Parts: sequence; C-alpha cells; structure tokens
Amino acid sequence: MFGAMGARERSELRGTVLDDRYQLGTTIGVGGTGVVFEATRIADGESVVVKVMRPVYAYNADLVARLMREAEVARRVSHAGIVAALDNGQLEDGSPYLVMERLYGESLARLLLREGTLSTADTAVIAMRVTNILDASHARGYVHRDIKPEHILLDRSPTGALTVSLIDFGVCAAETMPHASREAERGRVYGTPTYCSPEQASGNPDVDGRADVFGLGVVLFECLAGKVPYSASNVTALLKRIIREDAPRVCLAAHNVTREMDELVARALSREPEGRFRSTRALRRALRVHAGDQRAVERNIARRLRVDKAAPEWAETLPGEVVAA
Repeated sequence: MFGAMGARERSELRGTVLDDRYQLGTTIGVGGTGVVFEATRIADGESVVVKVMRPVYAYNADLVARLMREAEVARRVSHAGIVAALDNGQLEDGSPYLVMERLYGESLARLLLREGTLSTADTAVIAMRVTNILDASHARGYVHRDIKPEHILLDRSPTGALTVSLIDFGVCAAETMPHASREAERGRVYGTPTYCSPEQASGNPDVDGRADVFGLGVVLFECLAGKVPYSASNVTALLKRIIREDAPRVCLAAHNVTREMDELVARALSREPEGRFRSTRALRRALRVHAGDQRAVERNIARRLRVDKAAPEWAETLPGEVVAA
C-alpha cells in the first residue's frame, strides 16, 4: 500500500493520545503531503482517522492551509458524499492534525483494475452520483481540481444500496482563498496531470466548475475505454498535449459506445471551457438518458464491490495531493 519509508514517517506518533481525545494506531496511508493513522475516539470508542503533515511539509504554510481547507470544505458543504471532518488540533511540535470520518469501500480505480471497463449504464450512474457531490461543492465556491477514479469511493450500504463518496479536496480551488494566495498559484499545475483540464495544465488558478467537468470527462472516457484519453512519456509532454490537442473520440477506443454517449464525452472534454457542459448539473441531465434503470444498475454495481473492512480503501487513495510545478 505504501513503501517502508512512508510507513516510518511520523512513526513516533503511534500509540500516542492527542489532546486526551484520540488514541493513534497504525499508519494506514501516506500521501503527497500527509500521513494518515487509524485512531480511536476515546470518548465513545469510535474508529476515526487522523491526518497529519509529513515532517518535511509540517511548517509549509501553503500546505498546512490546504490541509485545513479539507476541513473547511467538509464543514461548509453539506453532502453525505463528502467525508466528514470531525475535529482538528495541533501536535506537540505545533503542526496541525485533522480528524476525519473513517471510510470503507472500493475505489473506482480498483473496480476498473479488476473489470477493465464498465458498461455505459454503470459509467453514467457512477458519474451522476459524482456530479451530485460536485454540485454541492461548486455551490459553496469549491472546485475539486483532482477528479480521478482513485478519489471516487464506492461502498455497499447494509441494505445493498450503492454509496458514492468523493474524497481528497486537498488541492481544491476556493472562493475563500485570498487574492495573494491565488496569484501565487499562477503558473503552477494543481491536480493529477492525466486528469487536468487545459486551463489547469496551463497553470491558470482562475478555474471554475467546468474544470471538474473536464476531469470527470476523463473518468468517463477511462471507464468506457479502459484507458485515459491523453498519455505521454513525461509530465511536460502530457500537459502540452492536453493544452494543444483535442481529446480523441471515445468511440475509437470503445466500439460499443453509442454516438450519443460519444458526443457527451467529447463535449465534457472540450479544450475550451465554453464548449463543455456549463455545470455538473447539466452534465448529470445529459447522463440520465444513458443510466437505464438507475436503481437496478446501482444495486448491481454494489453487489460487485469488494469491500474489506479491515483495510479501508480510503487510505490507498491519499496520493491525490499532487502539485506539479
């Protein structure tokens, strides 16, 4: 799940008690800037996770602010599909920690790894659920900027229904960000390059919800074709392709895709924001005709999930905090 070096980071915290409230257990994930521990809330024995900064970033003001922005999003955006931030505080060295709900399930990335591709109905249903979460975040002024299968978590409720969560708002753009901080982002690429919109790839910090429409368009393409629309030998070449080249049509890689679905994906992947769906809500309306019997499709997806309560998939998706200079 993560290397030996990552497992050793912050190992001195294992078994400690934070602010007399949370007892830390083992490391369950190491991301680009954070280390995550399983933990127990002492007051009621509830299992939670605690995220701290990796030592090398513990005093980086920008990255610390991004950790706290995850908490801000969770508290300001009221949606069951966003992991709840329960508490926060400071370690003895003065660096922050964030307490979050412990999620279980299987990432869309893991499902695709196992199944290769998904049907049009499966793809549409999952994407519709993600757009619903994004609607709520966009309405509160947050653009995720890192939509990818690793950040889409699928689970099965006790009744057999499908639940969908969107995780890791660590590189989101926020209306609440001070102007100076936004300008400091200019020229830098935030997000995972493979799923970046052209405006993100250009280092433009002034993005809106249509950047997430593009990212979800890449996910749609990947679900249907089993591969992403853009690839290259290095990050720089990849970003140049995203900026300069139109995405290939998904029907060329997935021959069973209908003309209508091909047009939908192409529109989501328009290089110009004006050519895309104007919002994730508009994208959801377009997807609905491809979803079939939505409830039946969702239950079928839920039945196929492999959920291990002893190894939360959420821990494996932490490397979403990607910032490519």
